[in-house]
Amino acid sequence: MATINNQFKINNVPASSAAKVYARSSNEIAFNNMMAARNSGIDGIVSSIRPDVSPALTMALNSLVGNYGIKVPPKMRIFSAKKGYTLEEGDERTDSFGNLLKDHPGVTELLAQAESQAVSARDAALNTVIDNFMQGSGGASYDAKGMLTEFRDDQESRPISIVYDGTSTQVEELDVIKGWRPLKTESDFVTDLQEAYNRYTMTGSAIEHAEKKKHRNALTRLPEISKPN
Repeated sequence: MATINNQFKINNVPASSAAKVYARSSNEIAFNNMMAARNSGIDGIVSSIRPDVSPALTMALNSLVGNYGIKVPPKMRIFSAKKGYTLEEGDERTDSFGNLLKDHPGVTELLAQAESQAVSARDAALNTVIDNFMQGSGGASYDAKGMLTEFRDDQESRPISIVYDGTSTQVEELDVIKGWRPLKTESDFVTDLQEAYNRYTMTGSAIEHAEKKKHRNALTRLPEISKPN
C-alpha cells in the first residue's frame, strides 16, 4: 500500500528490528504468533487465544492511527455503513478515523476483505453443521426441517463489526443475550444446534404426552357400551 509509511509501529511505538523483519516477510503465521504474544488480556485488549483475522490490516492501522491522533486502546469498533466504514456511535475518534480512510483507501479494502472472509467462514461453518446434522441420526429420526429452518434464520441475521485494539484485529457478531462476541465457529454451532434440537425433542415429547393424556381422558368419559345378551 503506497500511502502507508514504511515505519512499522506497535501501539504507535516503533517496533523492534525482529518485528520489522517478520512484517516484511510472507510468513504471516509467524508474525501473527509474535503479535499475539504481546496481548495482555486486560480490558480493551483482544485475547491472544483468538487469531488475528487480518495481520495486514493490523499492521496498516498500527502504522497510521498515531498520525491522525487516534489513541488505541481503547479498542475501536468499526461498522460497515452506506458510505464506507465508520466507528460506533459516540466514539470521539470517528472524524479522525474517517480522514484516515479517506487518505488511505487501501485500508478500506483491507477492512472489506477481512469482514468478507470472516463472514464467509462463518456461513460455511453453519452450513457444514446443519448438513452433518441432516446426514446423522438426528435428521433421519425426526422431521426436523422446520426446526432447522428456524435455527438457520436465527443464526444468519446477526450484526457484524470489526474490532481493532492496537495489537490485533477481530470480526465479532452481536448476540442478543451475550452482546458482542467472536464470530461463531463449527464448535459453537454444534453446541447451539444441539441445544435447539434438545428443546425441539422435549417440546415434541411434551405435546405428544399431552395429546395421549387428552385422548385417555376422553375415553374415560365415554358411556359404557352394554354387551349384547
